[in-house]
Amino acid sequence: MERQERSGFGRGQRDNFRRGPRRDNFSRGPQEKHKAVCSDCGNECEVPFEPKEGRPVYCGECYKNHKKF
Repeated sequence: MERQERSGFGRGQRDNFRRGPRRDNFSRGPQEKHKAVCSDCGNECEVPFEPKEGRPVYCGECYKNHKKF
């Protein structure tokens, strides 16, 4: 009995499928910045998301102190 090759699922193709689609950071374009006031030091800063009321926002320096990893 001859072994048949499964077309489309060779080892290399299967590995690519597991990793998912390629993501290019360059295709998004410039990121919009929003002004905010740091919840710790009170300095004005810019963040890449729209701040929500009731949620803390930290400047770059204070964020380093709050990272959990």
